[in-house]
Amino acid sequence: MSTDMSAAPQGQRLQAQRRDADRELAARDALIPGLNWVLDDELLSELLGESVRITRTRYKPHTSALVAFRRAGNGGGSYGWALTTAPEHVGKMQRRADSSQKRGGGIRLVRPSDLHGDVVVAVGPIEEDWPLRPNLRWLRGHGLGRLGALPAAARFLDPPVSVLRYNPGRRLVARVPSATLPVVVKAAVQTDGAAAGLGLRQRLESHGIPVLPELADAECAAHGISASPDWGHGDLSGAGNDSAAYRAGKALAAIHGMDAGPGADPAAEAADLERQLAATRSMIACLLPGLEAPITRLTGRLLATVGAASPHGPVLVHGDFSADQVLVDGEDVRIIDFDRVRTSDPARDLGSFAAVEDIADPSGVGPVAGGRKTAQLIDGYRAAGGHVSLARVETWAAFRLFLNSVDPFRNRVSDWPADTNWQIRRALELIA
Repeated sequence: MSTDMSAAPQGQRLQAQRRDADRELAARDALIPGLNWVLDDELLSELLGESVRITRTRYKPHTSALVAFRRAGNGGGSYGWALTTAPEHVGKMQRRADSSQKRGGGIRLVRPSDLHGDVVVAVGPIEEDWPLRPNLRWLRGHGLGRLGALPAAARFLDPPVSVLRYNPGRRLVARVPSATLPVVVKAAVQTDGAAAGLGLRQRLESHGIPVLPELADAECAAHGISASPDWGHGDLSGAGNDSAAYRAGKALAAIHGMDAGPGADPAAEAADLERQLAATRSMIACLLPGLEAPITRLTGRLLATVGAASPHGPVLVHGDFSADQVLVDGEDVRIIDFDRVRTSDPARDLGSFAAVEDIADPSGVGPVAGGRKTAQLIDGYRAAGGHVSLARVETWAAFRLFLNSVDPFRNRVSDWPADTNWQIRRALELIA
């Protein structure tokens, strides 16, 4: 009883801290008058006249803020997006809203009141997500049939379709029924016109890597669509999956043992790492100016270390490896989401996994290869012939921690400043 009674005040305190940080950010970025309205659940709910919860934020300082929000319910109709911009871009929002209205779409512009006449917010459903709309329209009209999915409801994403993830302006993942197993469909803005992703999936399968069958064909790929049968009972982030983590380590070693093809361009790789670090540093300095000194130190150290030659590479790497990229069914595993495959240091995948595990459970973290899933992963990796440099694993864990330090803000974590601070401190510990 006492725990439940203390939970509410604690949650209220965290919400107040997030609200204060959001207001400070909005005050610093006066070029987007509506910024605070799309960062605050209560303000956005007031603006829309219904209760919503903001689930994802894409913020371009001094330019725009695009958020996904969710109402009560499970279907696509429970999700929507809201966009606010600098005043000079309001005309573009108005034209898109007018075009949507002519087509019977649902984009509309809303303003809070005469007291905030400079605040304009565009609101729409997933189907009218402007960058995603062409590929979603193709999926509904042509793709579902190619994937063996059942015809859509009157509204494309209404039940029995369920939305699993929605990143506005980027991608949508939904579970769609079929005559047999449900199909998990991903629609992305980025297309795969050369069907390189399909070719990679075939290569992985031919090498015995535990992946899911790809149901999409080249035409789907050209429209940003990929799909696989629904499989498993959650992912590796769940409790009691140590044996599955060991199997995932063996699978990762098999990926790293594949022919990487033409070697990566070291200069291009170094430039890409520098770009990612600079972009993260710039965003964190914008969100939390007080962190500029530690992130400057961290960026410098990471630049000097992640670009160093690997003693065991380069190899073909997953590029975004973490527990949620490993589906689990008992002890069986399937590796998913190969969108960021590249040639790099094998420790990059191991460090990425360790970093995300630290973020998920920051209490009592110690060495990256401590007694957790990362340790089981590394044991399986070594058993399958993989070579591990723990120093390199720590370096790449610090890299992933820093890149992910923007995510507490993007994902609307209750006290995102504290979480961002923790990730940067942890990265500095690992890279010291």
